[in-house]
Amino acid sequence: MVELCRIDDRLLHGQVAVTWVGAVAPEAILIANDEAATNEMSKLALKMAKPAGVKLAIKTVDDAIALLNNPNAKKIKIFLITRTIQDTLKLVKSTDCIHRVNIGGVKNKEGGKMIAAAVCLDDADLAALKELKTLVDSLELRMVPTESRTNIDKYL
Repeated sequence: MVELCRIDDRLLHGQVAVTWVGAVAPEAILIANDEAATNEMSKLALKMAKPAGVKLAIKTVDDAIALLNNPNAKKIKIFLITRTIQDTLKLVKSTDCIHRVNIGGVKNKEGGKMIAAAVCLDDADLAALKELKTLVDSLELRMVPTESRTNIDKYL
């Protein structure tokens, strides 16, 4: 079962490996990203960032959907990490196990607006977030677990 899904354009890095893994205490980290799953250098870097004692799977979004829909995945405490809001929306719509979503880092892009430190949203992101909000129990903006949760409603 997915304990938490985090949207972070850097995927797995020090802040996530230390603070979020400590807060979520997963048995496994699942990275769902097409580029990372098909790029050997990306995979190597992500494997180096993996904390000890936690399994790591790096899958394309479609392969992550298949994995999460496998009944055996329901028995494992999973921390899911995606790079984009759109990938997260696809995962949520294609599975029934993602109920909490955290937005931690969305890189700056043309046409985007900075709504918080390290979070830049464009119109496509906002539309995806509006839909995502109707499908999950919790949608928050927070860089680290010790910060106060910011409800995404104020930006939608």
